[in-house]
Amino acid sequence: MTRALSLLAALLLATCMLAAEPAALVRQLGSDSPKARDEALEALVAMGEEAKEALTAALKHQDPEVRWRAAVALHRIRWRLSPKLLAGIGDLMDRFDERPRAAREAICRDLALGGLADAVPTLKQIITADPSQTVRQAAARALVLLGDEGLQALLDAGVQLQGLERYTVSVRIHIGNSYLERGEYDKALTQYRQSLELEPKNSVAHYNVACTYSEMEKIDEAIAALEQAVECGYDDVEWMEKDEDLDNLRDHPRYKDIVRKLRAKHRREE
Repeated sequence: MTRALSLLAALLLATCMLAAEPAALVRQLGSDSPKARDEALEALVAMGEEAKEALTAALKHQDPEVRWRAAVALHRIRWRLSPKLLAGIGDLMDRFDERPRAAREAICRDLALGGLADAVPTLKQIITADPSQTVRQAAARALVLLGDEGLQALLDAGVQLQGLERYTVSVRIHIGNSYLERGEYDKALTQYRQSLELEPKNSVAHYNVACTYSEMEKIDEAIAALEQAVECGYDDVEWMEKDEDLDNLRDHPRYKDIVRKLRAKHRREE
């Protein structure tokens, strides 16, 4: 019974924290109780933008503990740093703005490796806030590494930003591949076509269109797309010959001609 009451009290305290005004929570940052200070900080971070005005004012508070915790909360709000992410990456994002460009690019990669899905909001924020195009691109690459959730975040926010257009292409192709693997061929074609609107000579996109049409048993369309892929530079004939997506094309004379020409090209280059 005592433990149940203790848990209930903790729950009520957390609820009160979330319902409190930002200014009241800021005052709790200087509490004599370490637990109260920590809970107030987490509640302020959870408030996000709503707490920023009170936290900014607290940067001039006479109590150094309040000033420090206010700065921590503002930092976490700005970069969308959850407690779980912090547990995974430690102080990786400390003074992020002040670090050299190359260091910020490396941090984007480390966020993906150390934070996994919990890093998605932070990487998305870097795409929005960092002044360097190469850092934004590094964050985009990191989101691609994080699978569907990262790809969706990139499509939702990042890829519309100047300088990230080429990552739109790779993201669309990746999503198209996921649809192709699941047999959702029309959706796969939509993604590949959208990537080709941005980059008409992307050989991988053309190749994947060929794979999709082959699986749909639209042989003429598949052969035409494969020829286009080769014209745009696709030349991995070894993979082409073992790619099961192209099995429906093996006996077609134009497919055999594509393979013959690519093998002859490789022999000339050896």
